[in-house]
Amino acid sequence: MIETYPMLVIEDPVEGGYTVSIPDMPGCITCCQRWEEIPAMIADAKQAWITAANKEGIRIPEPTDINKVEV
Repeated sequence: MIETYPMLVIEDPVEGGYTVSIPDMPGCITCCQRWEEIPAMIADAKQAWITAANKEGIRIPEPTDINKVEV
């Protein structure tokens, strides 16, 4: 089963590009230049985070309900 996690996307108005993170997974963050790159880049970061968490015995968190996300 594939879990869908809320992500935070921050646009850099000065240098361009985006910083993308999954707040439910501390340290799961990536950057990209184009909006179209976001899905692939965050999927790679999420998979790397899950792989590292499994190796370290860290519990994979349940996704936060999107209706409960505060920004």
